[in-house]
Amino acid sequence: MRGRSSLLALLLGFVWAGEMAGQTSRLLEQAGELERRGRLEEAAQRYRLVLREDPANVSALLGLERTYEALGRLDSMVAPVRAALSLDSLNGSIRALELRVWAALRMPDSVALAAQRWIRVQPQAVEPYREWAFALAQRGDLAGARRVLQEGALKLGNAGLSQELAQLTALAGEWSEAARQWLVVVRGNPALVGTAAANLGRAPPVVRDAVLGMLVGPGADSTSKLLAAELLVGWGRAAEGWALLDAVLPSDAARAQALLQRFADRTRVQNSREAMLVRAYALERLAGMSSGAPSERARVGAARAYADAGDLRAAERLLRDLLSAGPSREPSVVEAVASLVEAMAVQGQVSEAESRFRQWYGVLNGDARSSLAEALAWGWIKKGDLDRADRVLAGDSSVEATALRGWIALYRGDLGRAHEFFRQAGPYVGSREEATRRTAALVLLQRIQAEKLPDLGRALHALAMGDTARAVEGLEQVAGRLSAEGGRTELLGFAGELAAAMNDLAAAVRLLVSAIEGDSTSAAAVAAEVALARVYAELGDRERAVAQLEHLILAHPESAQVPQARRLLDRLRGAVPQI
Repeated sequence: MRGRSSLLALLLGFVWAGEMAGQTSRLLEQAGELERRGRLEEAAQRYRLVLREDPANVSALLGLERTYEALGRLDSMVAPVRAALSLDSLNGSIRALELRVWAALRMPDSVALAAQRWIRVQPQAVEPYREWAFALAQRGDLAGARRVLQEGALKLGNAGLSQELAQLTALAGEWSEAARQWLVVVRGNPALVGTAAANLGRAPPVVRDAVLGMLVGPGADSTSKLLAAELLVGWGRAAEGWALLDAVLPSDAARAQALLQRFADRTRVQNSREAMLVRAYALERLAGMSSGAPSERARVGAARAYADAGDLRAAERLLRDLLSAGPSREPSVVEAVASLVEAMAVQGQVSEAESRFRQWYGVLNGDARSSLAEALAWGWIKKGDLDRADRVLAGDSSVEATALRGWIALYRGDLGRAHEFFRQAGPYVGSREEATRRTAALVLLQRIQAEKLPDLGRALHALAMGDTARAVEGLEQVAGRLSAEGGRTELLGFAGELAAAMNDLAAAVRLLVSAIEGDSTSAAAVAAEVALARVYAELGDRERAVAQLEHLILAHPESAQVPQARRLLDRLRGAVPQI
């Protein structure tokens, strides 16, 4: 009978414990939801209910800490923390909470006493020193935090606190010492080289050479040079970083590959030619160490990086090797081929670019073919060969090609066909800048209302080829044969702005004044007034620039140019600083 009673009591105990666990879970869930909804007092009440039954419940203690801190009642945490520690004195979360509470209450003596109590019950643990230092650092006492860590490192005789000590040393601005300490950390755990570089990378420019001197001075080992390489990349000195990395790559293939990939990834965000080149070097080396798909990806990445850096021979060499086994439809390969062909065209190697385009035509997809045909056409336009540009576009019926045919017709002086092609392409093709240029050209064509004007085509083509001086001269000559209503004002104003852009300010003033005098009421004349004011300002004639803008604002209050004129006027008067 007594055995049955004991069994029943045990079963009832399990049931009660299960019910209590379920109730605790529900209360914590309710408290969390109330906390998220900003009902902090109600949340705190539920956390206290949990702690009434289970004073050492860490979730409830942390929740109560958050709510009391938000309510400005953190001093109310002292009693719950003491009750929790009386039940579980070895719980690191509760001990750390005690330190945070005393630190938040700005009671450093109590922080120190709490930390020392923790150390007494766990003399070999690093956590008391780490949390003590963190509590001090959070309140701005960096010197105190470092002393705590140094004491812990001295007593424990291990590297458990070296990372925190290195971070605090850097925060204190002792960068060379921080570098020495980080080097110790990285030697013990090479995986932390990125963390070390991120921390030391914040060193100001004036101390960077000193930091590097400590890392790569006499007797520097491979770990030290790897850390220096990481820092150099982050500081925009990728070529120096690559020289260090290349010299100390480990013999272990897996680790070497990881370092090369990391180096390449870090240079990706830098747009300098130097960074692009060393990215290519790292990826090419990585491709040689790999096989299969990883090798192909690295080779493609290297080719694109070489192309972006302008080393087209190296890019072509890698792609030729890659495609020697047969055409590839992999998107990365298509992108790399397209990148190389486009880079060749942009850099003026248009004949070579077109040759590669024909050679690798089968590798490209439809979008890439169309995009590259347009890049090649622009390349030939800038070379002065409009017929070759036309032939490259043969068979391309895209709206982008139609817009480009409009420019070719315009450069030939066939204004009627140019107008028709631009109209067919519509206003939204290409980039915003391209659409704006095309719209401006359409407005000019409508104003001139001539079917053919070869001299205008030659002047605009000269501009496309980069000969701005010849373009200005040609535009002025054509304008002289047009009426004010037939495009003369637009051409003179455009020529004046081009002259200003190439810093021929005297010519700019002459052309812009002529544009305004010929037709002072049109939108083109008003735009010329703003441009003229800018030129006067560039010449240092502030008084004349202000007078020009004031006249514009009074004479054309409804013009779309007025807001721009007001901004320029405010700047000239000193109301708005020039950025």
